[in-house]
Amino acid sequence: MHDERIYNKENMWYLDNATSNHICGDKDKFMELDEAIRGNVTFVNHSKIVIKGKHMILIELKDGSHQFICYVY
Repeated sequence: MHDERIYNKENMWYLDNATSNHICGDKDKFMELDEAIRGNVTFVNHSKIVIKGKHMILIELKDGSHQFICYVY
């Protein structure tokens, strides 16, 4: 059976388990969000972004199951 799902940039995730930080730019994806957490994340190229909260996100995997990602900025 061919998988007919359409993937776009809004729904695609690339996870690097060796990373120090998980970051999501879509506030609506958070199950909860502690907006008292503030700071900056610095990337390898020395660019920075402001973080405006931290908590967990529920994602859907390719097989249709769901997984929480915790400590997401």
